[in-house]
Amino acid sequence: MAMQSLWTGLSGLQASSGWLDRVGDNLANLNTVGFAQDQGTFADALTMQLYGSATDPTNARRTTPPGWRGGTGVQSVSEGNDFDGMSAQQTGNSMDLAIQGPGFFEVQGPNGPLYTKAGNFIWSKRLDGQFQLATPNGYPVLSTNGQPIIRPANAANMSVGPNGQVSFGNVKGPQLAIVEIGEPSSHLAAQGNNLYALTAGGTARPAQQSTVEQGYLATSNVDETQMFADMMEAQQNYQLNAQSISITNQMMGVANSIRS
Repeated sequence: MAMQSLWTGLSGLQASSGWLDRVGDNLANLNTVGFAQDQGTFADALTMQLYGSATDPTNARRTTPPGWRGGTGVQSVSEGNDFDGMSAQQTGNSMDLAIQGPGFFEVQGPNGPLYTKAGNFIWSKRLDGQFQLATPNGYPVLSTNGQPIIRPANAANMSVGPNGQVSFGNVKGPQLAIVEIGEPSSHLAAQGNNLYALTAGGTARPAQQSTVEQGYLATSNVDETQMFADMMEAQQNYQLNAQSISITNQMMGVANSIRS
């Protein structure tokens, strides 16, 4: 059981360390455009159920109580990002776009479509000399026909309607691809730079409950107060598990000295 106690404490250390990493990442992105708070939950690992074995009467008091249960540690059971609670902050920049509602912008990643809440877009020059709407790291923003949004030569400033319809002065352009994803926390995997890819079972469908606001950006939804509370709790958990390992090690040392 001593070795099990060590493994249990180790699993607690690993869980607490992961928790601290998430809290640190969230706090570092407190002011990042469109950042979705990283979250995770934990549960007991496999529980052992031990039954007393037959012993002679002189050792009866050492029999394990029937049905005794012992935990084997803690494990992470779910990880993902919380996309709720983002608000839109006015910037006055016509290139900045925010989505009101559960929708995401669709962009073309190196291995397929990616999705983002961050609408701080730029005009990125293509190899053919044309300019396309893109994320800050150069991924093209897609239209409803799955193609990049190209700025016409000598075009007026871009305007975007609530439904994502793009116009350049009186010239009507394509419509932004705004999609909604069922249970995004479970079906989107972070790819870095506030970009997410669909996981197995996830589907993206045209938005029905989302609108676009031009001149606004989605703010980070990190709750600073909650993060500091989580940090203190995670640190306490880490210290308690480290203490558990230390005590178990001392007990094993005492047991070994008695045997010798």
